[in-house]
Amino acid sequence: MRRRTIKQSPFFANTTARDGNGWDNRPKYFKLNKKDDMREARKLYKTLEYLLTSSDKNYEKEKFRTGGGSGFYTRQQNCVLKMRYGPELAKHMRFLEEYLTQEKKNEVIVKPKLFSENEVDDEFIENYKNNMDSKHFKFIISPENPEVDCKVLTKTLVKRLEKITGYKFFWLAAVHTNTNHPHAHLLINGIDKNGKEVDCFRGTMLKHTIREMARQICTELKGERTEQEIEAAKRKLPEANRYCVLDKEIEQYCFISSSNNDTDYPVTVRSQNDVMYKRLCHLEKIGLAKREESEANIFNLEKNWSEKLHSAGRYSSYLKARNELLFTHGVDLKIFGNDNEVATGVITKLYKMNYEESWDNAVVIENKETKKAWFVPVYNEPNEKLLGAEVSCSKSERGGKMRPVVHVSKWNAIEK
Repeated sequence: MRRRTIKQSPFFANTTARDGNGWDNRPKYFKLNKKDDMREARKLYKTLEYLLTSSDKNYEKEKFRTGGGSGFYTRQQNCVLKMRYGPELAKHMRFLEEYLTQEKKNEVIVKPKLFSENEVDDEFIENYKNNMDSKHFKFIISPENPEVDCKVLTKTLVKRLEKITGYKFFWLAAVHTNTNHPHAHLLINGIDKNGKEVDCFRGTMLKHTIREMARQICTELKGERTEQEIEAAKRKLPEANRYCVLDKEIEQYCFISSSNNDTDYPVTVRSQNDVMYKRLCHLEKIGLAKREESEANIFNLEKNWSEKLHSAGRYSSYLKARNELLFTHGVDLKIFGNDNEVATGVITKLYKMNYEESWDNAVVIENKETKKAWFVPVYNEPNEKLLGAEVSCSKSERGGKMRPVVHVSKWNAIEK
């Protein structure tokens, strides 16, 4: 296979420099510094990947793949990767002793075994505990292809992260098979083996670099996706509970109909093909669309429907919360924190992170009089005593970030 030169790579489209006599085709050098080292590392990683995997025959496809952003139509294997940061030593210990090993899950008969870069025995675990910091990072790594070896994937990913960050991580992991999709949970200590504070999992480092690495490793392990696998993924996409490429197409065909007077579902769209129709039927199923009685292929969409799909992708409990409101309608439930509004009302639902079905800690505040409701992501696991409390919630700076703060004005305002 003939390799493409750097000049032809889409990643270097703007890397020429002008001199006194015209354009100079010398590529830029990557210069790393504290301000943008992760961004440049990500650019370098993607560029190297392109140069190693692209060919002249697939050049046009490669340009399309890299520009798509979602990775949906690519031949590269897909992999879901999520991360949560924890600041408390007790929760660090609890995650290690209870969740990774699933010791308290009676339904899990065969308990998962811990692994790391070396063999994990009692001495290794004791050493980890002795060096345990309150700061820790919890990852879930879930490849789309169930045949990917999650243990190999995790070990390879950690090694590559160490190469680009310079850390020597203190880490433990386990593969969970108690769901329909095998996945790995990775726990990284906040202090590495050289005594350095770990501070690299933020911004584009997580959003792009690590996820791109995980997808690349999956592709190396199982090869590129076949046309049949891509088609199978396409068939599943209309039922996604998040914003996806199909919704972009729906947005292009939305219009305001003079015959639609529903203020809760103000936007109208006519289905253009079978795939769009299936997507709109699913949006109807989850409450974000209503079918017109006169024509089966015309739907009215809930106000801010695309924003709510983005919220559902970010907070896995959001769609569930819409269907469990006590005093208000699902159309009124909004994510708290998108503006400076103060949420006042009664807490009617608590959602706790369990690292399998939900990666959210949240409370739902409903105001029966004003018919408003808020889904409030909270930093720590909410206390059961909050259920039924009358509260006001506002944003306040804590730990250098604006976070929601709940003030209780009356306990047990409603019966639990």
